[in-house]
Formats: sequence, C-alpha cells, structure tokens
Amino acid sequence: MNCSSLMIPFGDILNAGIQTIKQLCNRPNGITSKAFDKKVAEIAGITDKHLKISFINPEFAIYADGDDEDMLDECYSYLSETMLLCLVAIGAVKSEIFNLEVNLGQSLADLIPFDKKVTPENLIEIDPFGKIYFWLAGDNFLTYKNLNVSSNTYEANLDRFDTKSFRTLKEVNKTCYGKNGDPLINHLIEETMRRTSVFMNNYANVVVANDHVKVTPRMILDEIFQLTPLQFEHLCLKVVEASLKSEERNQDNPISLLNARHMGQSNDGGIDGIITQDCGKGEIHTYYIQAKQYREGNNISNSQLRNFVGGFPPNVQRHHGIFITTSDFTKPAQQYAQALDSHSLILINQMALLDLIIEHEIGIEKVKTEVVVINKKFFKALRKK
Repeated sequence: MNCSSLMIPFGDILNAGIQTIKQLCNRPNGITSKAFDKKVAEIAGITDKHLKISFINPEFAIYADGDDEDMLDECYSYLSETMLLCLVAIGAVKSEIFNLEVNLGQSLADLIPFDKKVTPENLIEIDPFGKIYFWLAGDNFLTYKNLNVSSNTYEANLDRFDTKSFRTLKEVNKTCYGKNGDPLINHLIEETMRRTSVFMNNYANVVVANDHVKVTPRMILDEIFQLTPLQFEHLCLKVVEASLKSEERNQDNPISLLNARHMGQSNDGGIDGIITQDCGKGEIHTYYIQAKQYREGNNISNSQLRNFVGGFPPNVQRHHGIFITTSDFTKPAQQYAQALDSHSLILINQMALLDLIIEHEIGIEKVKTEVVVINKKFFKALRKK
C-alpha cells in the first residue's frame, strides 16, 4: 500500500460531487463518467498522488496469493463510489449508473445554496431525514449477500455484524486518513451501524392501533394531497398561527391576540388567509397568506410572487406576506424575494412546510410506546457463569 500522501477529506469529496451535479445538471443526455470524474477531481483538488493510494480489500484478500497485486484496489475509486451512493441517497441523482440522470426536482433545489465541506454537524442540511445511513446499510448487507455469507451467520447475528460490517470502508479509511480516520467517514459508519443494530436487536415497530402509526414526511405529504385546495388553505392558516404562537413562547413575551380568517374562494388568485396579531399598545401585525397545493416540479414563478405582493400594503414593519407551496420556488422567484425591499415576503416550500408541521405537531401527535430490546451484555455475562 502506498500511504505517502493522505487523501482529500471525504467531506470535501462529497461536496465536490454535489457541486459537480449542480454545474453539469443541464446536460441533455446526462452526466458521463468521464465528465463527472474530471469535474469532481478539479473541484476537490484530486492529484495523481491521491489516485495512487491503494489498499488490499479485506473481502477479497482470502483469494490472494502472497502479495498478489491483483488484490490491490484504488482508495479514491472506492471513496468515489461511496460519494456517489450518498448523492443517490439524498436524491441529487436518480441513478448511480452512468450516464448519471440528475434529479431536477425538489431534492436538487434543496442543494442549490450548499457549497462547503460536508461534516457530521452539517450533514443534516443535505440529508435531513438520514437517508444516507439507510443506503449505506443496504449496500453493506448487499456486500455479504454477494459473498454468499449466509443470513444466519451475519444478518441475524449481532456479533458477526459488529465485526464484519464496513470492513472495506474501514480499511480505506485507515489507509487514507491514518488510524484516527476521517471524521465524516467515522460518523457514517458508526451511525449506520448504530441504527441498524437497533433494528436488528428486536426493535419493536410501532403497532398500528387506535389510529396511531409511526409518521414519515411522505405520509404527511400523502395526507396533504388528499385535501382539497380549500382545505389546504385552512391547513396553512393553522401552520402560520402555530408558528406565531411558538415564536412568542420562545421570546418570553406576553401572549398577543391572534385572529385568523380565511379569505375568498379556492383558486381565486388572491389572498387566501389573513392573520392579525395584536401585541398591545397599538402594535398590530398583519400576515397575508397565499397557499398553492402544487405537485413537485410545478414551481412558483416570480410573476406569481409579484401578483401576490401587489395584494398587500408595502409596510415591511407591520405587513408580512407568506407564500406557502407544496412544491418549490423557481430560482428567479427566489432571487426576486431576496431583492425585494418594499414588502416583507416569506417563502415556505415543501421541506419548510413539513418541518413546521412536524415541529408544531399539526395533524400529528407524539405517542409513548414501550420498546423492548435484548440486553446482550447481560446474557454474555450469564453465559460465563
């Protein structure tokens, strides 16, 4: 193994992959392997020295004959595959098979403002639902399925799971970054194993009973799209009202008087709802709400924002426009909102809406359940007696 040069941090490689997807996303026939690798190397600063770092894959070393060079794998190639798996997991691309098909919908739009080294601390910004961990877990199990390791000695055996999981990635990590490893790779391995172990260790699924089920963002979206446009407007009124109440509690201010009312009819093109907030001493804030129950890809344009802004007074201190959609806003629309100084305008897209619904428990509730797991240490100690 050639360890003369440490590898670029994996967080920089992952960010380079994200920036490459954004820069090459408009290619009509997808992104080729050659174009992808070239742009990632350029952004991350990958050199020939980095490409020469190699390791002996522990999963295939059993077939090696002495120092058989055929058993050597390139570290960067494996890191690049792991980076690509992460991009698929977060929805930046629809397939990990070249030519890459970019996901031009909501997922890629969420990545537009992101351009920095990925760390365990900011990973949530590109993967708010922890999908990377589940994709890594699936890839980890698939490795042993392909090696014909029987399920009763791996998938159903926690000791075997702990010792065998991510052996290749661990070896690459040590080879490229030394005995302490790369912080992001360490986190991905540890958190994926922790989550998988919990499920393997007799983790009890939430029982469907008394109309209670374990909620996911997709389930919330399904419920939203079963609403009529008029019902969705009422939902958005409740979301804004709950957010205003929460802000007051966090600021330790006396509770103001809130009055929410629906306006007009569905699809009338005007203001859908108004909330007035009387803070006392003559201070009154008015929130004008427009709600669009659009499918992903049907994004709000800047002309729609202009029409909305024309419907409420230009007083940035007391009058506030809130545009809520189940899709997203086009880039020109976002630029228009950022440059607007005559009116107070807040944009809430699908991801932000889901966050607010979950945060304020609108249409959902927390249910206490008992989870019973095996205490492995207890039984190990007992077997020694």
